[in-house]
Amino acid sequence: MSLQSDWKAISARIRGVLETGKLFLQFWDHHPSDPYSIIQIDLIPHLKNIFEEIVIFQKHHQMHLQPSAIKSLEKFIKDYSFFLKQTLARKDDGYKLSSALSKFVSFCVEFDFQLSDTQAVAKRITERALIHLKRCIVADPDIKKKWIQAFENGEPACEKLGASHLLLHGIWAFKADSKGERTDLILGTPLTDLFQVESVAEALVLTEWKRVTKTNKLENQAKKAYRQASIYSQSSMAGFELSKYRYLILVSKDRIAKLPSDIVEVEGQTTYRYINIAVDPKSPSKERP
Repeated sequence: MSLQSDWKAISARIRGVLETGKLFLQFWDHHPSDPYSIIQIDLIPHLKNIFEEIVIFQKHHQMHLQPSAIKSLEKFIKDYSFFLKQTLARKDDGYKLSSALSKFVSFCVEFDFQLSDTQAVAKRITERALIHLKRCIVADPDIKKKWIQAFENGEPACEKLGASHLLLHGIWAFKADSKGERTDLILGTPLTDLFQVESVAEALVLTEWKRVTKTNKLENQAKKAYRQASIYSQSSMAGFELSKYRYLILVSKDRIAKLPSDIVEVEGQTTYRYINIAVDPKSPSKERP
């Protein structure tokens, strides 16, 4: 599951236990007893399971989170672990429950806020995925061979290979068709099943891939990439689609010495980022100074 989906499931469980706990504590205020051991058998163990899920969530998604979100997670895990040790000897189950619920709800509100800046998270994941792709081409001869072949076969082959790599990082890449609608890069068909996309990916990102076969064609291909990406006219999927950044990916045989400057549309608040993917780059020692 994706980061957002995993967190939605956890936060839903926290809110569910909160509602049950609130009902029980209303009764406890008037009759401080628990004849059926609801706190010890049901509610506290439920919170323990959620805590364990949060620990697993941290391990699975830490690389995809902003520093502030990581800090919130670490603080909650540390504080709640300490809280559990401190309350083991207490016999006041009502205190245990109300304190535990307060800690979970406080964390849930804080972490919801940290994840609200999905644009920053999606940008970070996308750019890390592209850096990873560059390094894979350098480090893995098989991957390099596939990209050289894709480069020779044309832009659609590069798009498919690139989109597959991005999806490994949780990014569902698409391009704009002639009508300004979303087109799946791998299948080449209109992207209509957005429920499937949201259920498996961290973000939906517009990319435009262009081959640069000769240095003197760089400017022309860069302009084409921008024109094609700028016709995108669909409304953004709030909280899921990266709308502030669009990626213009120039695929070349060797590294491009100087990329065009990013294009910033002030009115639309959209930045078009130029990225170079070199399929057969020279080693730095072999490049001219």
